[in-house]
Amino acid sequence: MQTGFSTGLECDILKRGADTVALVEYQRKRHFDKTPEPEAKLSRQTGWSYVIQKHDASHLHYDFRLELDGVLKSWAVPKGPSLDPSIKRLAMQVEDHPVGYGGFEGIIPEGEYGGGTVMLWDTGSWEPIGDPHEGYRQGKLKFQLHGEKLTGGWTLIRTNLGESGKSPQWLLIKEKDQQAKPASKGDILVQSPLSVVSGRDLAEIANVRERVWSSNSKSTTKSERKSANRTSTTPSENKAGGKRSQPASAGKTKSSRKKVIAKPTANEIDIRADYDSASETLAGVRLTHPDKLLYPEENITKLQLASYYRGIAQWILPHIKHRPLVLVRCPDGFGKESFYQKHPGIGTPDTFRQIPIRESNKTENYVLIDDVDGLISLAQISALEVHAWGSQEDKLERPDRLIFDLDPSPEVTWPRVIESAREVRKFLQDLGLESFVKTTGGKGLHLVVPIERRHDWDEAKAFCKAVADAIVGVAPQQYTSNMSKAARTNKIFLDYLRNGRGATAIVPFSPRARPGAPVSMPLAWDELSPEIHSNHFTIRNAIARLSTVANDPWKELTAVRQSLSTPIKTLKKLGVLS
Repeated sequence: MQTGFSTGLECDILKRGADTVALVEYQRKRHFDKTPEPEAKLSRQTGWSYVIQKHDASHLHYDFRLELDGVLKSWAVPKGPSLDPSIKRLAMQVEDHPVGYGGFEGIIPEGEYGGGTVMLWDTGSWEPIGDPHEGYRQGKLKFQLHGEKLTGGWTLIRTNLGESGKSPQWLLIKEKDQQAKPASKGDILVQSPLSVVSGRDLAEIANVRERVWSSNSKSTTKSERKSANRTSTTPSENKAGGKRSQPASAGKTKSSRKKVIAKPTANEIDIRADYDSASETLAGVRLTHPDKLLYPEENITKLQLASYYRGIAQWILPHIKHRPLVLVRCPDGFGKESFYQKHPGIGTPDTFRQIPIRESNKTENYVLIDDVDGLISLAQISALEVHAWGSQEDKLERPDRLIFDLDPSPEVTWPRVIESAREVRKFLQDLGLESFVKTTGGKGLHLVVPIERRHDWDEAKAFCKAVADAIVGVAPQQYTSNMSKAARTNKIFLDYLRNGRGATAIVPFSPRARPGAPVSMPLAWDELSPEIHSNHFTIRNAIARLSTVANDPWKELTAVRQSLSTPIKTLKKLGVLS
């Protein structure tokens, strides 16, 4: 029985080629004048996207989808995935879906096929083990997941269960690896129940009668949102009298719009900027669930984090623009499950720019942030840390910043950390290099060394290792360049490993996913003192500090012109660099 797909349309699809027949069943079941789901369209670009959509239809289940041959192969998993390898979850194969469906979160109207609420529970990519086509045909598909929630090895096995003519039944099984976890240690479905895109639960998505995300062209584009919602781009422009245009709900009267305005207290983040709850935007950028607690013990919400990112824009952007970024995301807030996001997945905000970068055996995209919009979107996806490469996109293979990370063991006092930082600075100065210091927001200090872009990553890393080894050789009781915990007792680990290709370091002014919501803060060298520990500055007091600083302590960083050529020759003469 056909339900919404006419014979004429079916013929039209069939004319486009036999490879699109896989989507005929998908299209046949849906009325696209009533549902916001994307229409059948075969992807002409090969990809390996992966998505799980939590689907509250007639029965709650999880739709598991893997991109293969231009479509999403799909299975309905009634009980959802389990990280316990001993638990085999039934996965009933359903019709193939278009790749564009992997970006859908929202409402399928009642009475339509699959009517109910759809949440993007997890997104990412998958990597087949062996030939995926042969594995699929044979009924044993083994693969690695690179999702935001699910990672590691998995297997789909087709069973002989089920009646003839019915949908094939498979089993979804977690492999025994480092990502596996026994059920006795918790259920990931319970521990991470929210959308990786909107941060909402099913009830909140159901209460918003609109599609909250789609890769379909009906979605608002970044340029449309900017032109419709805002004119200013930095905090300084606002202060100078730049006028902000009305947000996306400008068609509504002022009285029909509900504002969320918090009253700042001493050392609080200033969040007096308008948040428009009708359009769910801050400064014209989408920000859902503004009251969600991202630092529960500090009572810091998503809106406050967004306001922090917005407030430090003129300070942080010079340190992240044009640099590939890696994010630490905590979808359910600090203290719960977190993950490093190295590569953008489905649902990545369009306020982020993406560039392809060649890795060891493949090319992957990385994200870049160019403006305030991108900073606000960091809060939208619950990114509590921002880490950056030491090189810029136009010369990725030539670093322009080196990082020496002074990481003390618990026994080391803070005054000793300060003294060590000064000693490392002096050693670098003797080599002809100036350095700049910042707190990490963790336990130690970072020394940042700007350099001219003449040397490749291997040369830069070898130089940094030689510096660390030379300092350890002079004071082995004080320092170690060995990262093993056993070698670090009562010592400061001189971490030079952040200077390899693809390695990253926490950027200045970035928050940390740590107790107290600390931030990494640049300092003048004469500001180092026992009173200012590495976690002294936080989301709550950082902007107040910046408003009282007469001059940027790092204002000279970009003006420094220094090369590694002479320092490398000096270390070679000393015999610490071959």
